Amino acid sequence: MRKLIVGADVMKKKYILIFTIILISLLVSGSTMAWFTHSISTSNEFIMGTVQVEVLDFQFKDISNSEIGKEYQTEIKVVSRGSKDTYVRVRLIPQWKNEPSLPIPNVEVELGDDPYWVKAEDDYFYYSSYLTKGQQTEPLVVNIIFDKSEACHKHKNQKFTLKVVAEGVQTNEKALQNVWGIDKLPLSH
Repeated sequence: MRKLIVGADVMKKKYILIFTIILISLLVSGSTMAWFTHSISTSNEFIMGTVQVEVLDFQFKDISNSEIGKEYQTEIKVVSRGSKDTYVRVRLIPQWKNEPSLPIPNVEVELGDDPYWVKAEDDYFYYSSYLTKGQQTEPLVVNIIFDKSEACHKHKNQKFTLKVVAEGVQTNEKALQNVWGIDKLPLSH
């Protein structure tokens, strides 16, 4: 009987060993399957374009010792630095540097004969075409004349400045309406 019990123990141990080997192989193969699985996800990225304009350096040819009644001329150019096609407009703000509150009725700021720029009723100068990235406008030729009136003598020793404000908006009718409040560019003289 003892032989039978010893033989049963050996058989029991063999079954446990076989069961353990099968269990370990199932676990290893299940883990291996997890290692070889793959999933992927994709997304679309949208990068918004930019509108950025810059006034290039402009200078009056002769600004020292200016004279009443003499005409001074400057050219202003604007360049597009943004990625979107851009409409451009410029506003010129004449002022006395020492006393910005002094009135400017004795200074005439005029647009030269220019086919590329149009002065609109809102006192902005609009460029007749849109700009692409890196493109610049044709020069906006501006004439400054100090009036010969008696009021000019009150401005002796004052420094006159012409502030240039350039604005850009993307080439879209809704942008013109929403940003500048106009339906279309004023392109006729």
